Amino acid sequence: MPKFLSWYRRDSYPLIREIMDDKDTLPVDFDEWEKTAESERARAKREGVVVTVFLDPDEFITFCNEQKISPNSAARAKFAMSRGAANASLGI
Repeated sequence: MPKFLSWYRRDSYPLIREIMDDKDTLPVDFDEWEKTAESERARAKREGVVVTVFLDPDEFITFCNEQKISPNSAARAKFAMSRGAANASLGI
């Protein structure tokens, strides 16, 4: 089974940090986040298949509201798994 990773776009990263309950765990700077995330992705790829799932802030907040969960790391993982699995089943 693939590992699904939440991924962010540079232009939406400030908003993503703002909406997260655990924003203090995310680097302030996108470049710092990206460097860490690329390292994490490389490690995960050595362990198997990795699928990156771009997190759209509006879609993510809607997901959290529908699931009645706080926007945090656990929610990001759940979102990535949900969207990644859905995309894989559609062949996207």
